[in-house]
Amino acid sequence: MKIQRLFIVTLATAAVALGSCTKHGDDGFAQKATGHIESTAGDLTGSSKLKNDGKKDEVEGGVKSVVGDVKDTIHDATKSH
Repeated sequence: MKIQRLFIVTLATAAVALGSCTKHGDDGFAQKATGHIESTAGDLTGSSKLKNDGKKDEVEGGVKSVVGDVKDTIHDATKSH
């Protein structure tokens, strides 16, 4: 149980660090990674709510990441002309 708590604290710290991303796609990546962390924490603690919330964030983050990448590509393409 002590190892699980340490692991959860480590995952939470990593999630906070991901919040500092700056490009459009990075926001989605951060949400996707945070969702994965939540899902893993839900597995470790047996919390189906945390696991489900994490899965939802993973999907939303994936979509935001793709949209952000498209925005970045358009921005870069229009900037060079």
